[in-house]
Amino acid sequence: MNKRKWRKKIQFWIDKYGKRFAKFKTWYDDHAMQRKLIISGILFLTMIGLLVGTRVAPSKSRFADTPLNTAESFGNDSNATIALTSRKYNAKQQFLVARFKVAPQSGQYIDPKNIKFKVRTLTKQDASYQVIPLVNNNFVVVIDNLPKGYKAIQLEAINKQGDSSQITYDASSSIDPESLSSSDSEFSSSSSGNGQTGAGKNSYKFVINEDKKFVDNHLTRQTQKEYAVQSLQESIKLMNREIRKEKGALTTYQKQLAADQAAISQAKNNQQYQVDKDSNSDNIQQAQADIATQKQNIKNVNKVIKQSKLQIKLYQKQIDDIQAGKYKFPAKVATKKME
Repeated sequence: MNKRKWRKKIQFWIDKYGKRFAKFKTWYDDHAMQRKLIISGILFLTMIGLLVGTRVAPSKSRFADTPLNTAESFGNDSNATIALTSRKYNAKQQFLVARFKVAPQSGQYIDPKNIKFKVRTLTKQDASYQVIPLVNNNFVVVIDNLPKGYKAIQLEAINKQGDSSQITYDASSSIDPESLSSSDSEFSSSSSGNGQTGAGKNSYKFVINEDKKFVDNHLTRQTQKEYAVQSLQESIKLMNREIRKEKGALTTYQKQLAADQAAISQAKNNQQYQVDKDSNSDNIQQAQADIATQKQNIKNVNKVIKQSKLQIKLYQKQIDDIQAGKYKFPAKVATKKME
């Protein structure tokens, strides 16, 4: 029975599509020239498509991208690090925005006027860029007139403020002018002029390869005030996130404290039923020591939360002063042509 059904089905499909295939075979045999032209046309269009695709599609350089939010040292004679915190590119309006964060290493103040940037592209571009100092050692570099196909950008950050903590000075020592040769004098004057220790200038080169992953055609140009306000708002978000994290830790410490207190109470209650009093006493002492630890943890967390909330209020005041025009930025906006 099943074999008959399958035979009927197979015969049905043969009858249905057999005529169509016969017509196609007849056309295929009678139109050899048209067939060759169609195949040649398809191959030609495929080659054109591949050629255009290789020209239009962005290609990365041989240089690796600098990772985001990674502190990089300016150099051996530098008292600060710098990190690339974000990069976005508006392909329609042809501009790129890169954000940087400078952090002191030795507790010394970093003057934003001493932080400089140089921007280069892998392929020659008639572009310009703005270096916009913000607040709290944040910087924005905006590159204008940057069309697709730039392949890669190199942003060199330079710290012209050396690390004074590395300088050793002996007040008791003296220099005999006559003991210096002319060549020594020339070397001394030339090397001391840039404030380096012989390891080269304090700089770090960031690389941003062209990539559709960070293309944002909704990205808009902003003023120094607007970038500064945005930077402070992001700092507030991070601090609120940190406060939530600290509150979670606080809850854990409080629960552990309550558990230790309950353990002591239970141990004292059970002591009357135990022969080994010393073992029970040791458990009580361990719980008491952990209580002291948890109380210190709770104190530290509450201090961090309090300071964070105060800093958020100060950031908000700074935002209000910037928007009202009361805040004076530490450095001016600098506009330069691409090298």
